Amino acid sequence: MITLGIWGYSADSPAQAHDSGAALVKDGKVVAAVSEERLTRKKCEGAFPVLSIKEVLRISKIAVEKIDVIALAGLSPIARSRKMLQYVYKTYRETGVLMPNRILYALLTAKKIKRVVPDFLKGIRIFEVDHHEAHASSAYYTGPWEDATVITLDGIGDSSICGSVSAGRQGGLKKIREFNGYYSPGILYTFITKHFGFKPSRHEGKITGLAAYGDAGTCYEKFKRINRYDDRRHDFFSEYIPRLFKARDYDHWEIPVVDDLLDEVQKADVAAALQQLTEDTVTHMVRDAVEMTGIRNVVLSGGVFGNVKVNQRIRELDCVDGVYVQPAMSDSGLALGAAMNAWARESLRQGERALPVFQPNVYFGPEFTDEEIRKALEKHQLRYRYEEHPERRTAELLKEKKIIGRFSGRMEFGPRALGNRSILADPTDKSINDWLNDRLKRTEFMPFAPSILEEDAGEYYSGWSSSDVAGRFMTMTYDVKDSKVETAPAVAHIDRTARPQVVRQQDNPKYHSLISEYKRITGLPLVINTSFNMHEEPIVCSPEDAIRSYLAGSVDVLVLGNHIVESRS
Repeated sequence: MITLGIWGYSADSPAQAHDSGAALVKDGKVVAAVSEERLTRKKCEGAFPVLSIKEVLRISKIAVEKIDVIALAGLSPIARSRKMLQYVYKTYRETGVLMPNRILYALLTAKKIKRVVPDFLKGIRIFEVDHHEAHASSAYYTGPWEDATVITLDGIGDSSICGSVSAGRQGGLKKIREFNGYYSPGILYTFITKHFGFKPSRHEGKITGLAAYGDAGTCYEKFKRINRYDDRRHDFFSEYIPRLFKARDYDHWEIPVVDDLLDEVQKADVAAALQQLTEDTVTHMVRDAVEMTGIRNVVLSGGVFGNVKVNQRIRELDCVDGVYVQPAMSDSGLALGAAMNAWARESLRQGERALPVFQPNVYFGPEFTDEEIRKALEKHQLRYRYEEHPERRTAELLKEKKIIGRFSGRMEFGPRALGNRSILADPTDKSINDWLNDRLKRTEFMPFAPSILEEDAGEYYSGWSSSDVAGRFMTMTYDVKDSKVETAPAVAHIDRTARPQVVRQQDNPKYHSLISEYKRITGLPLVINTSFNMHEEPIVCSPEDAIRSYLAGSVDVLVLGNHIVESRS
């Protein structure tokens, strides 16, 4: 069975979408998945993903006529507006806060929301999948366990839900609980991100990094008043967060208690208190969820689980045996989740079990031939050297402290660069976090992430084991062992944590070979890995994107497949 998952709205729709894209699933296995931003080159693109749809069809070589079902992430206009109004009323009853702008928005989107399926897809059956059901399906059906507690959590979904708890058992997914989006810890995090002058729904990771420099104790007791998890309700609760939705947009959001805190303490202390509160409320919720399902393996999806420190705290809970975070945990994974959900529903309808099919890597995007790469290089008159095994030369260049732009194989799906569209560097220079971020025009408080060989990960990170699948996708922090902090200081945060990509030979043979070569000549089994992109652009997709970034000076050396470019002349 072949299902096509789609997430995104038309350009003139009042619905707010971001990270749109498309995914093709065949018999429970991901064949291709692409985010629209990689093709339009517009960060967080939310428009209906026509380019992504065509691209996943091209990659998979699957004809349109072979598609059994199209799955659209998000409810129909009437259904989403009805649910939105239900939660507006529920919140009013519980807090006394009326949100007229949300009522108006619900009525407006019910009339004007648009998601026009292209003509070339007409005639195929269409399913609609609720936002958080898509998140849940993306985590459960690509995860490593047939039985799992499935938790989703983000800012707010398209029908005023911010999260859910489901029990995944033997291929069936049963929702147990939904969380009210007007009490969302994700919305609070986004509010602080905006309050600090960063871009909401994009720069929350900067707050996570900044938190390590602050003292949560200076204002945590006051911060606890803003949001909590309520065991009796089995939901988050806040008298403050609903007031944000009285404003007409982000620019008019206000929480007076936060303004007062910023007058009293440093931003880093506020970030630390926010991070502490988020960790405490979310882990409290996870404990409750595991108690409700009775299943100790946990799979996670939704933007809140882009917070790698929260994920570490969940892994360390005594009620949790294992954690898997959907690598495309943000809305970029909704298309994949919708496709998985449709496959599972259709399989069950036909009397078949839809057991999870673990996806050991996320290289679901396009790749380019040597001929396509050479044409791009010759177009820009760049001299190159062809290497049958470029990993050895790349390792030598890293030892020489060169910054490498690596473009190899199929593009990653999700927000992380995992070696195939990555900037690589030597991890021994602690100051690189300052000067390379400056060179890339980035403002970051968290250090670069390491890519480390699986066979060496246990020597560097406390609590890591080969069963930790989340560690393969850069979705969780680990404590760096004391003896290793100074070995690779560029990839250890001030709080002595790191968010590694643990590289297995079977998942990415060439990247594993590169790091192995680097280990052979330096003794170090890890390299710096950060996303290969120009400032405020998505990760590079094509050879042309990579060359443009190289010519702009982002890296010293460009490795395009087997072609190495060491001079811009």
